[in-house]
Amino acid sequence: MNQSRSESGFTLVELLVSVAIFSLMTVVAYTGLVSIMNHDRDSLEHETALKKLQRSLVFIEKDLRQMTLRPRNTGYSELIPALKSDGGYDTGLMEFTRAGNSNPTDLNRSSLQRVRYVLEDNTLQRMSWNHVDHNDAEPLTMNLLTEVNEVSFAFLSAEGENETEWAKNELPLGIELKLTHEQWGNVRRVFPLYY
Repeated sequence: MNQSRSESGFTLVELLVSVAIFSLMTVVAYTGLVSIMNHDRDSLEHETALKKLQRSLVFIEKDLRQMTLRPRNTGYSELIPALKSDGGYDTGLMEFTRAGNSNPTDLNRSSLQRVRYVLEDNTLQRMSWNHVDHNDAEPLTMNLLTEVNEVSFAFLSAEGENETEWAKNELPLGIELKLTHEQWGNVRRVFPLYY
C-alpha cells in the first residue's frame, strides 16, 4: 500500500483559503453582533426616554385630577387663588392646591398640598409643600423631565374661552399642556378637571 505524499494532507493553498474563509465569516458575524448590540442600546435609550415622558405626564395628570378650590393664605391677609398661573416668579408656570396628600404614618397634618410647576435650566420641575399656607418653607423639588425647551399651560373657562393666565376663584373645566422637548418635539395634552 503505497500512498503518495500529495494525498496524505492539506496543501498550503487549501489551508490559506480555509483560514481566509473562516476570517471572513468571523468579521461578518462580529459586524452583525455589533450592529445588534448598538440597535439594542439605542432601543433601550429610546424606551427609557419615552418612559420618562410618560411618567411626567402621569404625574401632572394625577396632580390636576386632585385639584381643589382651597386658596393659599400668605399670612399677610392675602389669599392666593387655589389655581394661579400668571408667569410670575412666585407662582412659576402654575401653582395650585391639591387633595390626596398621603399620610401613611398618620402625622398631624392636612391631606392638602400646594404644588408648583416650574421650568428651570431646561428641566420641568415639580415643587410641593405639605402645608398649603407656606411662607418661607422649603419645597420638596422633583425633576420630572429634562431637555425641555418650552412649557405652557392654557385654561378652558366655563364660558368656553381658552385663557393663558388664570387667577380666578374657580377652577377651569380643563387644562392644556404644551411642551417642546429636544427628542420628542411638540407634545400636547389636554386634562379635563373633575370636581
